[in-house]
Amino acid sequence: MREFFHTLKFKILVCIFALLLGFLIYAAISSGISTLPKKILETVSTPFVHLSTAVSDWMEDTIDKFSNADKYKRENELLKEQLSEIYGDVLEKEKLEKENEQLKNMLEISENHKDFKWSPPCSVTARNASDTTGGFTINHGSNDGISLYDPVLTKMGLVGIVSEVSENYCIVSTVLSPDINVGVIGADSSALGVIENDISHSSDGLCVMNYAGRDSGIKTGEVIVTSGSSFFPENLVLGTVKEIVNDANGLSVHILIEPVENIYTVSDVFVLIDFEGKDADNTKSE
Repeated sequence: MREFFHTLKFKILVCIFALLLGFLIYAAISSGISTLPKKILETVSTPFVHLSTAVSDWMEDTIDKFSNADKYKRENELLKEQLSEIYGDVLEKEKLEKENEQLKNMLEISENHKDFKWSPPCSVTARNASDTTGGFTINHGSNDGISLYDPVLTKMGLVGIVSEVSENYCIVSTVLSPDINVGVIGADSSALGVIENDISHSSDGLCVMNYAGRDSGIKTGEVIVTSGSSFFPENLVLGTVKEIVNDANGLSVHILIEPVENIYTVSDVFVLIDFEGKDADNTKSE
């Protein structure tokens, strides 16, 4: 027994007792002797009170979740429906605004061309990834009066022709396509020519105008428009002259034209389904 008083354990117990006694004396001095038992109880019980409160709150929250699960599910579904309606309204509003803008553009063009008759506003719904000339599909077809070889435009000018027609959609070949032959004229010089594209220039986003004479007076930057035929009314803007290249024969020039629209990014178009001079019995050749 005497050896225990010399052990480390005994010394540690003495230190703990001394610290506890010092704490009790300090509490008694600072708060009064009468409140000492109360202080001790508060000190000892405080952690248990906090733990009890936390457990109680957790239990209440858990019970609430289980007992009101159906209620919360219904509220969640209702909120989802309301959000869906809001998103739907926003999308519908954007669609209407886009169509209104297209209709304004068509009206603006028709003010100078009273004989023009249009399809409903069309959206580009797909692009042919293998078509280097930017061919695309639109969301209207023969049910809306669209026919083969009808001109396809934006507010800026001509972007292509209808090359395939279905009831509810069409495939459009752009003004960069080698399959398109359009009679054109310089807006300033009155130089006549025909669009005859080739792949080498189409891949650079340029149309090729042939058969214009070297002395035609055509210049870089000049606007090129359609000259008029049974497929294309006159004065549809095609683009502007970017470069003039002399032909090997020395008599004519090849005129490289930058289209009025970026063919590869156009997203909204309209189809000219009728105009004065259009002949549905003609074939594609001019």
